[in-house]
Amino acid sequence: MLVNANEEIVKQRLPELLKEYDCCKCEKCVCDMMAIALNNIKPAYVNTAEGMLFKRINSMLPQKNADIDIEILKAINLVSAHPKHTEDE
Repeated sequence: MLVNANEEIVKQRLPELLKEYDCCKCEKCVCDMMAIALNNIKPAYVNTAEGMLFKRINSMLPQKNADIDIEILKAINLVSAHPKHTEDE
């Protein structure tokens, strides 16, 4: 199992942070937000359950959590301002 642990963290945090925004939350916009955030966060690949657990614990450090949240918030703001679809999609 090879996994980008930061992807799992972004998948968890994005819906939580989106609750505070009045913006499009369609699948396309959410995927765009996730892609933008992940492209701006250094990947952290793990290949074991222990590695994933270690990464999750490490991500709970205040600065790591804040860094990831900042990139997610930037992505939310960018996609909200420039969605890649029309109103009727």
